Amino acid sequence: MSERPVGERLTFHADRDTLEVDLSGMAFHTAAATEAFYDDVDARVGESGSRWYFLVNYEDCEISPEAWAAFAERGKRANISYGLGTVRFGVNVNVRESIRSHAQSEQFRANLFESRDAAVLALADMRKRHLTTGATSAESFLKVEDVLLRFGGVTALENVGFSVHPGEVFSIIGPNGAGKTSMLNVVSGFYRPTSGRILFEGQDRTHLKTFEVARLGFARTFQNIALFRGMSTLDNIMTGRLLKMKYDFLTDALYWGPVRKEEIRHREFVERIIDFLEIQAIRRTPVGRLPYGLQKRVELARALAMEPKVLLLDEPTAGMNLEEKEDMARFVLDVNDQFGTTVLLIEHDMGVVMDISNHVVVLDHGVKIAEGTPDEVRNDPVVIRAYLGQG
Repeated sequence: MSERPVGERLTFHADRDTLEVDLSGMAFHTAAATEAFYDDVDARVGESGSRWYFLVNYEDCEISPEAWAAFAERGKRANISYGLGTVRFGVNVNVRESIRSHAQSEQFRANLFESRDAAVLALADMRKRHLTTGATSAESFLKVEDVLLRFGGVTALENVGFSVHPGEVFSIIGPNGAGKTSMLNVVSGFYRPTSGRILFEGQDRTHLKTFEVARLGFARTFQNIALFRGMSTLDNIMTGRLLKMKYDFLTDALYWGPVRKEEIRHREFVERIIDFLEIQAIRRTPVGRLPYGLQKRVELARALAMEPKVLLLDEPTAGMNLEEKEDMARFVLDVNDQFGTTVLLIEHDMGVVMDISNHVVVLDHGVKIAEGTPDEVRNDPVVIRAYLGQG
C-alpha cells in the first residue's frame, strides 16, 4: 500500500457531484489491507452525506489475486451506497481484464477509458443524462437477465444479460445471425423468452403482451419498413397516437365535442414531431411515393408519436446513403438529447455505432461476447475475431 494517506487520495468536487479517487501507485496485496483502505474511504465519503460520481485513477495500481475478491466486493458496496456512477482510467492490462470479467459476471458497467480527459467527458455525459431523466445511472431502468430464447432445437439467445441506463444510447451489434433482432423482439414483447427476465423500472414485465409493453412506454421501428403505404405521412404518424386516445370507435365516428378537441390536441403533437424531423413538405404525401430514407424518417416519427420512454430502433440507417445516415444519426441524438429518451438500437454501420452510442453489447451466435464503451468494444480482440473470422 502507498504511504500517502487516504485523505490525500480523495478530492471532492461538490459543484459537479464528483469524487476523484486516486489509486495511482497503490498495491493491494492482501484482503485485510484492502478492507482497511475501504473502511477509511467509506468513513470519509459517508461523512459527506451525499452521493457522488466516482472518477477513479488506476495508473500503476496493482491488485493481487489474494486481494481481488475483497477489492471487487468493497468497490461494489461503495457504488451501491454512495455512487451515482463510476468511470475508470489508466488501468493496466491485468487489472483491466479482472475488472471486465467481474463486470460481465456481476452485470455492471466497467466504464474503462484510456485517459483522464476521456473519462471526464464520459462522466459529464452520465451526469447530463441523470439531470435530464431524473434517474441515476446506478438505478435499475431496463434490465435483461439471463435471457434464453429457443425455437424448437435452435437456440437464438443463450443466457444474455445487460442493463440499459436511463437516457443513454445503447447499441447491440454483431455479425449476421448473431441474435440482435431476436433480442429486440424479446425486449419489445414480440417474443416471450424461454427463460430469464426483463425488468423495467424495477418491475418484472417478462410475460406482458406486446401492447402492454407499448403502454409502459416502448416504441419500435423495424428493419423492414412497416408503414401504411397508401396513407399520408401525417396519417401514418397519427397512428402512433392510438394508445393515447381515450375514446372508442363509436364516439370517434360521431366526431363532435370532446372527441374533436382530443384529435386536435393529438394533431398538434404530431405537427411538432413533423417539424422536429423536418418533414413538413411531405406531410400530405402517401408514404409509398417517398424515397427510402424519408420512409425511415416517417417510421421514426410514428414511434416518437407514442412518447416513448424507450425507443427501439432496428437498423435505422440500413439501406441509406451517407447523407441520409448522417441525418438519421443526428435525429437519434436529438431525440436522446432533447426528449431524454432512452434509445436501444441495432446497427450494422460501425461508424454510426461508434459516433452515437454510450454503451455497446456484442452478440455472436446468440451469446454475449463483449460489452463496454465504443472504444473498448472496437479494440476487443474477441469482437475483431467475430467480425473478421480470424484465428
